[in-house]
Amino acid sequence: MLKGIALTMVLTLLCSFYAHTTCANQSSQTEALEAVIKETLLQDGNDIKSSVKVKLIRLDKVPQKNYYIALFSFKSHSSTYLGEASFIKENNEYQYAGGHGYGVNRIHSKTITVDKQLYSIFYGENFNKRLGSISIKFPNKTFKYKINSIDSPYFVHFQKLPIVDMKEAYPSKITCYDQKHRKLTWHQCARVK
Repeated sequence: MLKGIALTMVLTLLCSFYAHTTCANQSSQTEALEAVIKETLLQDGNDIKSSVKVKLIRLDKVPQKNYYIALFSFKSHSSTYLGEASFIKENNEYQYAGGHGYGVNRIHSKTITVDKQLYSIFYGENFNKRLGSISIKFPNKTFKYKINSIDSPYFVHFQKLPIVDMKEAYPSKITCYDQKHRKLTWHQCARVK
């Protein structure tokens, strides 16, 4: 019985150490990503002060690819910005992939190419969970898709596009719906603050 208690204590200590190490690793990865994002913002030359604090909101992986989108926010000159930055994971570390953007709207889109495939990325803040879904149409009118069940405060959605021409990859119409499937104005959808 004493061996059982000792074994239980050792296992508990090992699990505690593993959980602490995992949390510490996640915390240091978050801090490293925030530092890289902050450095890229300062290099933009858009009058962003070096005292700006960047907060990593979430990190999402392009399905079946080694490519990640980091969603972040920061405040500058009394405006709150929401943005994204691209990373590739190599040797268990995230390397900045050279693309980022931000703005005051709470809903954004961008197009990326990963392994010669175009992806549409929609990301945003679902303030007070007001959004239920988003419908996206493209200029060629033959392709559209819908983001259903947005149930978290922030979201990132990847959609592989069946087109190769970047000119056709930007949405021509974005329609937001609330949780009861009622159409929202663009202001209600993207400019809630």
